[in-house]
Amino acid sequence: MKNPACIKSALLTAAVTIFSALLLQAEPETGNVTVAVGEVQLIAEDGAASPLKKGDKIAVGSTVKTGAGARAVIVITPRSAIRISENSEVIIENVNQDAQPIDVTINLKDGSLGALLKPNAAGELDFKVRTPSGVAAARGTFYAVVVKDGKGYAQVKEGRVEIIPEEGEVEGNQ
Repeated sequence: MKNPACIKSALLTAAVTIFSALLLQAEPETGNVTVAVGEVQLIAEDGAASPLKKGDKIAVGSTVKTGAGARAVIVITPRSAIRISENSEVIIENVNQDAQPIDVTINLKDGSLGALLKPNAAGELDFKVRTPSGVAAARGTFYAVVVKDGKGYAQVKEGRVEIIPEEGEVEGNQ
């Protein structure tokens, strides 16, 4: 017969391990803040706001807001980063590093951000910036996205970006 104390200890260890894993899944952290200048706020999903500083981690579902003259740079994955400009609001909507390719969705509510993806990341990373007008999906590039008056605009610095408009939102040059 096995020692009941050993069995209890093994069961307790397994329970703690499973519970810890569930906690990590409940609030996945992603993103490492490498620059935070000026008034940069982190707003958690529960609405709690706190100043954001270099070295902080950001949980999926959190919002980053910048004030006048402020900016932040966040490394999302080893192959991607975003630079959030002043007077902007960004939600880290999804980061699934277990997906193949890695799936990242950033929701730009207002303002502007630059997305920097390492060259040749297209096959390893599905990086998208959602705006009220549609989605700018990167294909291994450096690009900027701006939301002004509720409309999204993308400027490609290098590489290629696919624009996926929201239903009924297409206008201008295609």
